[in-house]
Amino acid sequence: MLRSTMTGSPSGFDVQLSALIPQRDYSDLNGQDSQLRVWLPDPAKRALEEVCEVHKASMTAYLTEYLASYLFGYHEVLRMRANNAGLYEPPPMRRSCAMSPAPPPPEPDLGKNIFALKIWVPDKIKNGLQLAADRAGITLGEFSRALICAHLFGREYGPSRLMEGTSLNATVAKSWENEH
Repeated sequence: MLRSTMTGSPSGFDVQLSALIPQRDYSDLNGQDSQLRVWLPDPAKRALEEVCEVHKASMTAYLTEYLASYLFGYHEVLRMRANNAGLYEPPPMRRSCAMSPAPPPPEPDLGKNIFALKIWVPDKIKNGLQLAADRAGITLGEFSRALICAHLFGREYGPSRLMEGTSLNATVAKSWENEH
């Protein structure tokens, strides 16, 4: 069950999952406080749309769960779901003002076969991805793009293979992905 259907609903698990590793702190995973910007090639965008349609989930919900699985492990994500914790902990009640949302900014025109993905993820996920990107010596956008493309198409279709033939200006893309 993905984020778009998980909060406020039963876990759907009849099986109790064991705590097989030392307890981690999964607090603060139920918010969407950080913006993650990633340039994706058109085949990855289309594949994400199809996968999300199959799972009946938004791109944000699907990718948040996938990235949490990458950082913490799939078993731990299933434990979070079963225990209504972490990603699946109900958000605190908030009072809000009924204002119309601001229109989304226009997507930069950087060439064909490029999709500007902007999702909101928990700070803890973004920070974990940033640490992994730093260890790999690449930007957060490059690291996230590699994860998403490998997840969708396998390692054989890493980002360099999908990016061939596009007219993306790498400097402009890195600048946009790193904007806060």
